[in-house]
Amino acid sequence: LVTGHKGYIGTHLAKRMKAIGLDIKDGNDIVTCKLPKVDVVIHLAAKSDVVESMINPVETIRTNTLGTIRLWEKYKDTRFIFASTAGAIQDGISSAYGISKYCAEELIKMFFSDYIILRLPNIYGGKGSRSVIDKFINEDIVIYGDGSQTRTFMHIEDLVNGIIDSINWSKGQYTFGSDKTYTVLQLAEATGKPISFADWRSGEIKYSKIKSTVPNWKSTIDVIDYIKNKKGAESISEA
Repeated sequence: LVTGHKGYIGTHLAKRMKAIGLDIKDGNDIVTCKLPKVDVVIHLAAKSDVVESMINPVETIRTNTLGTIRLWEKYKDTRFIFASTAGAIQDGISSAYGISKYCAEELIKMFFSDYIILRLPNIYGGKGSRSVIDKFINEDIVIYGDGSQTRTFMHIEDLVNGIIDSINWSKGQYTFGSDKTYTVLQLAEATGKPISFADWRSGEIKYSKIKSTVPNWKSTIDVIDYIKNKKGAESISEA
């Protein structure tokens, strides 16, 4: 079972594996929908907008926390893979989104017998991406704050490979990260486009540096190379 199979990550994962899907886009609310009998659950369904979580924390916590523990009723003894966020391990979680994922993690550890918790950095690339990376490439660049904030990024294809591999990992908690961390200004400058600045937005993490805790694993796609390759492809197309 893949929950949220019509979302950004779920869409890419669904191309690589056969699975039953549940998604709010089909009218399947994770808190109330009927749950099928399956051998493995990959739980991606979530409210993931950090800024929106500060405006509407009730809906974020309902979906991300209550929605997750509700699955315990059916899957407490099933291999349960949960897509969390690296924002749940920051010193002083700064958003309702981060809190909702952290609480879900703790409930999974308390109540599920066979779980994998995957803490994800910022995901970019591919169809459906709302990442700042793809926005910088495709839209006018606006940096909220001074650009000194740091981020760790992971390409969607690297993530999909990791999720599929995790089906066979030992029970536990894993963080996908990188040895390379960039400032938002560095990422913007790599595009070669004009940059404008706006006020900082409440709830967003300022400094995030995520190291991988997955044994014998690392990303294969570097975010700066991705930006430059995309920029080069656009130049060739225009020519």
